[in-house]
Parts: sequence; C-alpha cells; structure tokens
Amino acid sequence: MARKTKEESGKTRQGILDAAFDVFTSKGFMRTTLSDVAEAAGVTRGAIYWHFKDKVDLFMALSDEIEGEAGVRPEDIDQGRMQSLDDIREELLKYLAHFEKKDRYAVFYEMVNYRTEYIEELQPVLEKQLSNHRRILETATQVFHRFKETRTVRMDLDPSRAALSLLAIVVGITAIWLFDPGPFSNADTVPMILDDFLRSLRA
Repeated sequence: MARKTKEESGKTRQGILDAAFDVFTSKGFMRTTLSDVAEAAGVTRGAIYWHFKDKVDLFMALSDEIEGEAGVRPEDIDQGRMQSLDDIREELLKYLAHFEKKDRYAVFYEMVNYRTEYIEELQPVLEKQLSNHRRILETATQVFHRFKETRTVRMDLDPSRAALSLLAIVVGITAIWLFDPGPFSNADTVPMILDDFLRSLRA
C-alpha cells in the first residue's frame, strides 16, 4: 500500500509539472497563478503545495526536468568525448536541433529567455541561468586549452576568447532562429555557419 501511495504521489507531481509547462509557456511566469496550474492539472492548490514550496519552486523544478531530459545542463557535457573540433560541432548541432524541432526545451527556453521579466521573485531562476552560462563557458575554455596542448587548434588561439566567441555564435543563432526562422530554412545553413567559425580555429 505504501508503494502504491508513493507511486500515486509521483504521478500527481508529474501531472503538476506537465500542467505547469503548458500554462507557463502559454501565459508566462508573471501571469500564471498556482490556481491556473491546479486547474490544468486537475488537482487542488493544496496538492501543489504538498510537492512544491511556491510558484518559483515549481518553476525551478520544471526547469530542472526539461533541461535534464534535453541533456543541456553543464553537468551533461562530457569533456572526455570532446577530442576534436568535429566533436564540438556534433554536440552543438545536437543542441541546436532542439530549436529546429521546436521541442519542449525550445519552447521553454524561449519563454524563460524572451518572455520572462526577471523581478526580485525570480532571482533564483536568474542566478541559475547565470551559473549555467558561466559553467558552460568555463568548460569550453578548458576544452580549448586541452586542444592547444594536443595541437588540435592554432597555437596562437586564446582559449577564453574562443569559448566566448563560440557561445556568442550559438546564442546568436538561437536568438535569430526564435525571432525569425526564415534565414535558417535551408538545413545546411547552421552547419555551414559553425564550419566557418571552427575552420578559423583549426591548426
């Protein structure tokens, strides 16, 4: 009986998260209330408070789930698999494919980054975004340092600047893609943009 109760509790929590995704991405964080989520999930507000401290806690949990299933968290980056610029290219194309497919991660990313006002209440979310950004930048810098040691890239390459440039290109592609996907109607466009940049780093 205890196991059944635990399973039911897990299903309720997941149902709340699924409903929260639908409501947050359609109404935005500010205009969404826990009553909206409760109604969409078919539960009471009390059920939400049983699983989540407040709306921000629910939002954070949803963010963790979506980033985890998409494999885009800093801890999901396996440096050991990054042995060449071609490996970086493959990982970047895999990441950008989320936006081409317009999957859950892409929809949530757009809402978080372009349709969310970062008021004081959302400071934990902003801090998480900044932390992820800095950790990814640090990881990319470490990879480029290693590539210099193995002479995979130009010896005059500045690893920190290369990492920042790479991140800027990916964020820029993503921003344009979400704002105006027209320039990327050709499936070869994004790989060619990445190839142009990575070619400039090669030894």
